[in-house]
Amino acid sequence: MQTALFPRPHQLPAAVADFVGREELLQSVVDRIIPFPQVVLLTGAVGTGKTALAVHAAHRVANGHFPDGQLFVRLRGTTPHEVLGRFLTAFGLPAPGDFAARLSAYRDAVVRQSLLLVLDDVTCVDQVKPLLPHAPGCAVLVTSRHALKLPHVVEVGPLEPAQAMMLLGNQIGPDRLAAESAPAQALVAASDCSPLTVRIAGAVLAARPHWPLALLADRLRDPRGRLETLSHGGLSVRARLEETAGDLSPHARRLLGLLAGVGARRLPSWAPVVAFGDVRGQSAVDELVSAHLVSAGADGYAVPELVREFASGQSDAGEALRRVLGGWLYLLDQAHAAMYGGDFSVVRGCSAREVVRPDRLLRTDPREWLESEHESLCDAVELAAGAGLDEPAWELAHRLVTLFETRTGFEGWQHTHDIALAACEKVGNRRGAAVLHCSLASLHISQSRYDLAHEMTLRAKDFFEDHDDLAGLGLVYRNLGIVARSSGEFATARQWYQHALAVYERFADPVGQASVLQHLAQIDLYDGDTDGAGERLSAALAACDGTGPARVLAQINYRLGKLLAVDGRHDEAFGVLTTALDLARAARDRRGESFVLYALGRNEFVRCRLDQARTLLHEAAVLCEANFDVVGAARARLELSRVHQALGEVQVAAELEAAARAVYSEFGLKPVLGDVIFHP
Repeated sequence: MQTALFPRPHQLPAAVADFVGREELLQSVVDRIIPFPQVVLLTGAVGTGKTALAVHAAHRVANGHFPDGQLFVRLRGTTPHEVLGRFLTAFGLPAPGDFAARLSAYRDAVVRQSLLLVLDDVTCVDQVKPLLPHAPGCAVLVTSRHALKLPHVVEVGPLEPAQAMMLLGNQIGPDRLAAESAPAQALVAASDCSPLTVRIAGAVLAARPHWPLALLADRLRDPRGRLETLSHGGLSVRARLEETAGDLSPHARRLLGLLAGVGARRLPSWAPVVAFGDVRGQSAVDELVSAHLVSAGADGYAVPELVREFASGQSDAGEALRRVLGGWLYLLDQAHAAMYGGDFSVVRGCSAREVVRPDRLLRTDPREWLESEHESLCDAVELAAGAGLDEPAWELAHRLVTLFETRTGFEGWQHTHDIALAACEKVGNRRGAAVLHCSLASLHISQSRYDLAHEMTLRAKDFFEDHDDLAGLGLVYRNLGIVARSSGEFATARQWYQHALAVYERFADPVGQASVLQHLAQIDLYDGDTDGAGERLSAALAACDGTGPARVLAQINYRLGKLLAVDGRHDEAFGVLTTALDLARAARDRRGESFVLYALGRNEFVRCRLDQARTLLHEAAVLCEANFDVVGAARARLELSRVHQALGEVQVAAELEAAARAVYSEFGLKPVLGDVIFHP
């Protein structure tokens, strides 16, 4: 057989005329082809331009390196038997009916040739293996939406924004692009810089020159109906996604629908198994990642928005969401228990929990885990409320207070609670609403908005008293005590605190007891009863068993330091307050840290250590401002003015005092024993 007599096929399709950018990526593909024999896979999600890139690379090397020809075939919907027949025909050879005979004839035909094969849109590696020439002068370019196990892999992602803009301009014209530059950028962003999406958008606009670009950009930002918008002529994102989904196993198709139904922007690593309902979810998500329908990262998974729209609507997706929310609640339970020594000072609902293995970060540093999962947990509240799952919504929001109250995340606190509260009120979930009202009262207390805190607490009080709900009553009575103290009604505050203490003793909640005892100690200080305050604080430490939550221990030591300062034992107070500062910082309690810095500054001023006092009070003021605590910052600056006065810096002192008293006047405040209260 004389191979030199074979025809030389040149089957490469024409290169895309408006191919833009990607020179570095294109060169990397070329560099992998030339040292043949070689098999190079271009893989990526639907619409990333894998075929266009492969054809461009093939044209760049075809004539100089593969003189015996180039073969091109789209393998989706075909079999190796059919393709072998086509290749043999291209060489002018007969195609035997038997597969083994075809394969033998093909290998004989290519053994001494320098050929480039482009195998486009491969669905599985079994389609490729029989077609590999195993000849020293041949190379193979494979494109696939799946991450196939082939020797050399090139990931093809979206275009750079500037490249996507150039592609759009090629279709609608540079003048139109320049005239509507801002909407064009918004359109490209809404298209995720996907070549296919940008091409379709450009084709739609080219066919409708009267459309403003902003109109199409708005349609692509709308989470409903984007797939219908992204269809023009023979191009359709939905059609491509349907093809890719058709390659999946039944388990992977089911999981895709479940994850799309969950609707989260980010899914933790445990979510696929929990959503699926058993361990088969792991192999199913691996298949989805391989098909580029789900992206995987170090911290979990994400389903692209267009894929979510395509795959949503599965009948049991609601139950999958409920299970994923149960997983988050289970982990929040673990984090809270690790930080507080148990399920203390929190109200528990009846939402089902899904047992999830806590990751290393949660086990070693639950506070840092909460910080790292902050966005996903807030999203979970929205997902629950949006799906009408009021019970998980309020439980998630309430549990997140553990994070919000230390990081002063007031915006997230308000947002999650407003959403969950609306969900509870919509279906008449009175207990959930009552818990959220109490949590919102705590938010308002943190912002020195005591009138709103009082209003919110009263909304919950009757429900909890009518149902003898001890967990809720503890929160209600403690909040009412704080509000009464803020107005200088110390006798009333003492009564509410004593009610709260009785509830927490009955409920066997040592953290709640310790928290209320240190509040009672403050009332004792106001009344001049230093012995009583000392006994309360000792009892609070005993309730925590000396090793309780860092945040509560910081509060107790803060009160104890203030007590020592009132007794004139300022050296001892410095040591205790320093311990309180270390504890607050260990708990990442920024609000608590600001309080301790203020107390330390006052203590150092009395010790005539003016430079240290100035530094500490300045730090307290700055931290209060960062915490959006306007009143705390004013209090620190009022004390700071006294330090500057003692240092002879009269002008600075006057300015600080004037600014602080302006805040006091605005809020209707007056100082009492270094604290501030509202005028009755």
